[in-house]
Amino acid sequence: MRGTPLAVELAGVLWLATGTAAAVAQTVQGTAIDAANGGPISGAFVVLEDEAGEERARSLTTRSGAYRLSAPGPGAYRIRVERIGFEDVPTDPFHLAAGETVSRRLEVAVRPVTLGAIEVTSGEARCGTPADEALELGRVWEEARKALEATAWTDRQSYYRFDVLLFRQELDPRGEPVAPPEHESIRVYGRHPFRSARPEDLAYGGWVQRQGNEGLKFWAPDAEVMLSESFLRLHCFRLVRSESDPGGLLGLEFEPAPGRRAGPALPDVTGVLWIDRESAELRSLEYRYAALRLPVETDLLGGRVAFDHLPDGGWIVRSWEIRTPLAQLRELRSGNRRQQRVRLSGLQLEGRRVLAVWRTGDVQASPDAAQPSGVPAAVAPPDQLLRRYPADSPP
Repeated sequence: MRGTPLAVELAGVLWLATGTAAAVAQTVQGTAIDAANGGPISGAFVVLEDEAGEERARSLTTRSGAYRLSAPGPGAYRIRVERIGFEDVPTDPFHLAAGETVSRRLEVAVRPVTLGAIEVTSGEARCGTPADEALELGRVWEEARKALEATAWTDRQSYYRFDVLLFRQELDPRGEPVAPPEHESIRVYGRHPFRSARPEDLAYGGWVQRQGNEGLKFWAPDAEVMLSESFLRLHCFRLVRSESDPGGLLGLEFEPAPGRRAGPALPDVTGVLWIDRESAELRSLEYRYAALRLPVETDLLGGRVAFDHLPDGGWIVRSWEIRTPLAQLRELRSGNRRQQRVRLSGLQLEGRRVLAVWRTGDVQASPDAAQPSGVPAAVAPPDQLLRRYPADSPP
């Protein structure tokens, strides 16, 4: 008998633009150029700061290195360039008059961040924002933060069309497949293919929440949650090494902070952000659940989130998966008394993988990425002129 999922809801959310932003009179625009070779810098944050160092606007540079920033009013500003794998570069202060448009060509000096030499030593996890703690831990978090910020910013600013492959598969209690996977190809219109719950809802309601008579809903982390004040405040961090690729990956492990609140602990998550030592790019996030208090084995529950950058400078969650329990109710009788017990009958693996991303007719990721045979492909948009970029390897 096939079990019933204790939880199965994780879906892409459509966020449609409902209005136009009010025009701002003061504008800074231009291009970011690598001072070493004169080439454009794409996918870097250009941040506008006021005299007090407070952020007033930010934008990701495009494939050509272009950026555009709207200032809230006239005054003195400076620009800071955040580039994954490189140290931040600030400009000299400049004045922006009311109604003025300033063009600035940013020649960014190359000062790489070196993560390859970081040695991982055992030690206690540090709680709170990692950048406020040990130097090496802060350096690793800063690079992870840049990629998470870019992913969250892309979610809020850009509108894409995603070709998405859904998959699900039943596993036995040890995590071994017991049935072939089922696939479905869909198209998602919006700013992101996946979205988690609001950080505050997870902080105060837990990562596994009861949904009336429908069972439990298991949430997975996304960039917005990982960057939230509530998540950083309620979790501790440490550096860990990769057993499978110690020379290529560096791990930033997180776990619930001890004594985070009085009373029984809410369901939470623990996991690792994996960062490429050479490029300092965020590769993936592996997570498991903690403090579930379920009457079944929970060691294998959890999943993985993979990140990737697009040619236009944006970042997305390229793939996502989660393992949730399949359970059976057993009724025990003793005389006139009846008692129900839950038995773990297996696991259900679910997930999504982005095969292609479209923006205003441009292919941002290859629509020819491999998918299982017999699955209908999502129909490409009927644009007459399409520019194709080289395919990325599927995660």
